[in-house]
Amino acid sequence: MLNIIYRLCENEADGNLRDIRPTWFNKFKCLESFLHSADYANDNIGKIVFVHDGPEGKLLDAIPSKYDVVKIYDKDNLSSLLKTFDIANEIGGDIYFVEDDYLHTLSSIEKIAKALPRFGLVNGYDHPDRYFRTDDDYYELKICFDKESDTHWRTSESTCCTFAISENIYKLIEYDLRRFGLNDRGLFRHLHNKAIPLWTAIPGITSQIDLHMSPGVNWEFINESL
Repeated sequence: MLNIIYRLCENEADGNLRDIRPTWFNKFKCLESFLHSADYANDNIGKIVFVHDGPEGKLLDAIPSKYDVVKIYDKDNLSSLLKTFDIANEIGGDIYFVEDDYLHTLSSIEKIAKALPRFGLVNGYDHPDRYFRTDDDYYELKICFDKESDTHWRTSESTCCTFAISENIYKLIEYDLRRFGLNDRGLFRHLHNKAIPLWTAIPGITSQIDLHMSPGVNWEFINESL
């Protein structure tokens, strides 16, 4: 069963977007897509905890009252990330760490939950860097089809700070997670060298919504359909 820690803040919730975002980006729709996907996953999901950083606002108000919310006021990306590791230690189990600028397809969380027992470290985000960078060739790419999740997965050099991890692996690498912090590429390269590869879905079943969205999926259509 997959526990989830969703990390969010009010930045950009007022529509004042950074230049990395498409004009249709909407944090409320990212949250809505996550909630729909979590409901769809149903019995595959255990506990969901939201970590809200900074001043309260409409995004905080949009979280259904049935969920636990941890309020912090660090207003700092690294500090809030480290707080999620503290919470992971409290609730235990397999954990899906989620940032607030991702869209989820309806079945994405169910697929992640079903793939995690096999792979141990997964994400639904198929980062386009894996296809267009020229410095990603330090390891052997592996692709396989996972019957339980009904999805193809590939080894990947890195993702961002959204990923699911099994309890056993989390206990092995918590020190690395904290040491690398926001340096996600360095983290996942390091883990690969420790024989703990990251696996990502192809095509993407989630995506960070910025200039580098999972290719082959119409994320604007998914956003507008919510």
